[in-house]
Amino acid sequence: MFQVLLLILSLAMSSWSAYNSFLAIRGVTWKPIEGREYSGVRFSVVVPAKNEGKVLPRLLDRLVNMEYDKSKYDIMVIEDGSTDDTKEQCKRYEAKYDNLKCVSLYPSNVVNGKSRALNYAVSISKGEIIGVFDADSIPKIDVLSVVAPKFSDPKVGAVQGRLIPVNVRESITSRFASLEELLYEYSIAGRARSGLFVPLEGTCSFIRKDVLLSLGGWNENGLTEDLDLSLKIHALGLKVVYSPNAVTWREVPVRFKVLWKQRIRWYRGHFEVSLKVKGINKKIIDGMIITLSPVFMVISIVNYGLFLLYPFSIMYFLASAFLSIATLLSFMISVAISRRHMIGSIFPILSLAYINFIVLMNFYAMSLELFHAKKVWVKTERSGKI
Repeated sequence: MFQVLLLILSLAMSSWSAYNSFLAIRGVTWKPIEGREYSGVRFSVVVPAKNEGKVLPRLLDRLVNMEYDKSKYDIMVIEDGSTDDTKEQCKRYEAKYDNLKCVSLYPSNVVNGKSRALNYAVSISKGEIIGVFDADSIPKIDVLSVVAPKFSDPKVGAVQGRLIPVNVRESITSRFASLEELLYEYSIAGRARSGLFVPLEGTCSFIRKDVLLSLGGWNENGLTEDLDLSLKIHALGLKVVYSPNAVTWREVPVRFKVLWKQRIRWYRGHFEVSLKVKGINKKIIDGMIITLSPVFMVISIVNYGLFLLYPFSIMYFLASAFLSIATLLSFMISVAISRRHMIGSIFPILSLAYINFIVLMNFYAMSLELFHAKKVWVKTERSGKI
């Protein structure tokens, strides 16, 4: 019985890995032609910011110069208890641009300060569409014009743009982080191409205001508010559309300590959301495959014990064959991504070791949630050097 269970878990993990690699391959090869509209729906673009003085000017320079009718979008920076020059940087832009506003919030004890900032922004917003950018984002100036036509379809509840790491080569840690994030990003593109679940990713995200209001906004007590909101939008029967041409660059952590804290929050947030999924359909099931990623990563430990299956038995060969296929697919797409984004030819090989750290982080993150440890939102440290 133990050996059968080991086989089932190994096959489940290998199937999950191969499935995501296949989707990533579809994402890498997807190059749709998307239309543009330079004066359509009205946007309220929101930037939640806390101690973002290093990177905020870089983002605002892009937002104030969007290739979109200036009368059809406004920008709100929601500053929340910064101790650096974030507020001063924002006020400098507010004095120069009529469509940019800086708002400072009073202190609060909510778990997710970003969600609180976003919910406040929605309450004072004028736009039909709420756009969200993290302060470290660097969007292409045509992002709004690419996104606008998507909302001509009333069934579209939200649009997610394409995210690309901007500081790939800044450190060894940033290279590993970039490869991991790009594998996920291209799997999302593959999901979109295949008509599956598309999650919002927290930046370069656009949501109808009326949909947000009907759902009560972002969850202020969750760690992955974007994924939580995505599942709720899909549950309403609305679509979340992915736009490969709405490109935004963003920073990845350059130090392992920062990466650890960020990933623990992400992985715990994924697992937390997986315990609350309601409703079942094709897209929701695919969404659960994303939210349950921490579980699959922890299950991968059983592959180290394949030798416990009788060597040279049919079960051993079956499990080993599936594992080999899954590993090969993952390696192939990692090589393709590393070449496209100049990560370095050695890193797909080194990632076979890095994945053990991912397993450890997922195990720790799941343990925190299962034992009801206090939830803490740890802000990701920015480099701002690029």
